[in-house]
Amino acid sequence: MPLSEQLATYAARRFDARRALLGERAGKAEALFPALAPDEAVLLRYHLATLPLTDAVDAPLEVLLAFARHALVLREGPAADLPEDLFVHYVATARVNNEPLQDCRGALWEELAPRVAGLDPERAVIEVNYWCAEMATYQSTDGRTLGAPGVIAGAAGRCGEESTLLVTALRAVGIPARQLYVPWWAHCDDNHAWVEAWAGGRWHYLGACEPEEALDRGWFTAASGRAPMVATRLFSDFGCDPADVVGRAGCTVLVNVTGSYAATTRLSVRVALPDGAPAAGATVAFEVLNMAGWRPLSVLTADEEGRCSVELGLGSVRAHASAGALMAEKDVDTAEVSEVELVLATAETPEAADAWHDVDVRAPEDHPAPSQPLSPEAAARGRVRKAVADESRGMRVVAMRSHAEQLARQAALVRPDDDAELVAHILEAARGNADAVYEFLAAGAEPERLALLATLAEKDYLDADPALLEGHLRAALASRDKNLDRETWERYVLCPRIGLEHLSAWRPAFPGALPEELARLIADDACAAWAWLAGRMSFSPAEHLAKLVGTPAGALACGEASEVTLRTLFVAACRSLGVPARLAPADGRAEVLADGRWACVEGKAASERTWPLCVSSPEGAPLVYGTDWGLARLGRAMQVGGQELWGFHQLDLWGCDPTALEVPAGTYRLTTTTRLPNGNQQAAELVFTVDGPAEVRARRRAPRPEDMLQRIPLPDAAPLLGGRGGLALLAFLEPAGEPTEHLLNELADAAGVVAAAGLSLTLVTREDAAGDPTLARALAALDAAGVPVTLARDDFSELPERLARRMFANPELLPLAVLVDARPAAEAPVGLFARGGYAVGTVELVLRLAALA
Repeated sequence: MPLSEQLATYAARRFDARRALLGERAGKAEALFPALAPDEAVLLRYHLATLPLTDAVDAPLEVLLAFARHALVLREGPAADLPEDLFVHYVATARVNNEPLQDCRGALWEELAPRVAGLDPERAVIEVNYWCAEMATYQSTDGRTLGAPGVIAGAAGRCGEESTLLVTALRAVGIPARQLYVPWWAHCDDNHAWVEAWAGGRWHYLGACEPEEALDRGWFTAASGRAPMVATRLFSDFGCDPADVVGRAGCTVLVNVTGSYAATTRLSVRVALPDGAPAAGATVAFEVLNMAGWRPLSVLTADEEGRCSVELGLGSVRAHASAGALMAEKDVDTAEVSEVELVLATAETPEAADAWHDVDVRAPEDHPAPSQPLSPEAAARGRVRKAVADESRGMRVVAMRSHAEQLARQAALVRPDDDAELVAHILEAARGNADAVYEFLAAGAEPERLALLATLAEKDYLDADPALLEGHLRAALASRDKNLDRETWERYVLCPRIGLEHLSAWRPAFPGALPEELARLIADDACAAWAWLAGRMSFSPAEHLAKLVGTPAGALACGEASEVTLRTLFVAACRSLGVPARLAPADGRAEVLADGRWACVEGKAASERTWPLCVSSPEGAPLVYGTDWGLARLGRAMQVGGQELWGFHQLDLWGCDPTALEVPAGTYRLTTTTRLPNGNQQAAELVFTVDGPAEVRARRRAPRPEDMLQRIPLPDAAPLLGGRGGLALLAFLEPAGEPTEHLLNELADAAGVVAAAGLSLTLVTREDAAGDPTLARALAALDAAGVPVTLARDDFSELPERLARRMFANPELLPLAVLVDARPAAEAPVGLFARGGYAVGTVELVLRLAALA
């Protein structure tokens, strides 16, 4: 089916509007258009006009053309009957999120087309997800997003990468798909991404690389119903219903789909200036407390009347507005409030150094999203198929490791002076990309080859290109400053990795492409060099994608750079001239090494003095950043939609010693939080000023026992309880594991109290563990006290994780202890409390909670 004139006109108009920013790329594309088929030209023009400017400038035209041609093949086949807007946004569009743009859809089609041939749309989606499970499983990694080839090479990825793989695979066979994401959960510290696929005339959700025998199912079914916001992004507004668009973030259109998962309301905000006049154009952020800091769910711009609104789940949010250096914020429970007024004012620091402010934060109530039922037969069939997928993936990983070991042995022969253990580690980490990494390593005898590889992030090994690495090595060696010590040169000059950008070939282009004045200033005065570069680069927010960093060479060529791209460009320019430079670990600002110290080069910040700050714990227990406490600094920051927001912005202090911090002078907000089992938080905040050495004693709130109770139906727990009513402790154990040993010892020591509480026990293990001495001791003590105990078996393949996630406990930790109310009045057992892993006093806490139930 040919593309419409409407799309051709839209693409041409958007291309013309971007022509000046495209520079030479526009001319090259226009020279290519006449040689293309009409629809190829339309889609290529559409890609150049609507994808992030970084793609339009950096991606080879042949890669963008490959996406267009593959989409048009699908348009003549499986995607022929799709409405054009669905086809354009969810099949033809080249990008899913902020992954590297790689031509892989043709290869995925060759792999998957035979597997989905003849299947109805829903079964085709399920089949593709089984294939994805054969390719990858979940693994927490750094914030750079791999594309489908990198995820397949590593056989793992975080949720954003797994969902990018599944969306890419579905689009490759003509099935419309999109990535959905919760920017931040309200009930736990994290975020999540999953997939929706179009089948049978509507969208269905599924967990990427987590296949089941039906759609509209996933471990996040319950969690998504508690989401403060669920959204997806489009790379243009072609054919969009304005009612579906919540706003824009850079070059993307945000579609809010929270109402498909959760109970929602529309929160409206009016922002006023100090004199009461509407604050037209004010920046408004809707924030949620996550990882001990206020994180934005959505950032909007107020209209001429100072108003904006957004659909949100029912729970606590902070509405924050700013204009210039004026700000206002208010905590709101959206279940009770639908309108709020913010009057802008200057931020004030309390005079009292210990003026703590308590904040009670309520997460949305339990509200599982709609899901399809699964028959016992289908569930059993799914378990078998998932086990086969896991085995297949495991065999792939074993084969990749074996191949990496073989390459490591070859490397020891070719490069006998290298650190053999380091080489083996790098090649194993490269997994499916080990041949490419070995190709670079074995291409010469220079010791700097291994040194360069050692500077990269482990994820880089999965998609590193040997030609790109070779270019960096050659250019760095040609300009090496022999006066720099080896470690400094390797980490801050040779290293091609600057932040979380995708690796690119900037060094061979630099320093030749750098303006002479910039090169001179970098050598003489780094602060002046920053000012010179920042003053000559533009930023058009509507042309860019948040968290997609442009290549230094591309940014320099087009003169466009976001804040993070500008910093990356500056560091690349410095390194290409042999000047050690980096992005500051805490706040990401550009720094150069001067007189043995790292110095910020950015404007006023370059002259700011840093001071020691000690954040101490009142209990003496260590404070965990992002869990127990967070620190934010008052200032201005660019938001994803291009708005400037004046307020408190979180610092990146992960892994830092809170008692030995170095921070610039300024105003700070310290937030401490205690997360309750029901997802609510008891937080405390302190605003203070640092203008010399400072010490702050953190204050954490202690919850009451009744705050720890939940009431969540757990029908899956019923079979394990054997029909026994009353209160029960259901525990999934790993005998001989230290956490389980602790739990069993606590049960044995408290056997009499457990009996007096009328608590029965169901202890679940994978296999017969009656011979385990700690379990035997606990069983003897419980039996002597008259505690009813049931020993049960489960393969732990899904039940512990399902119960943990349903109770919003950590699903990755055992033992899992669940306090269950199975009194006759209940239709199904009700979960009151759950804890994964072990913490001192678990049994004591369970007994206290049982007394309250």
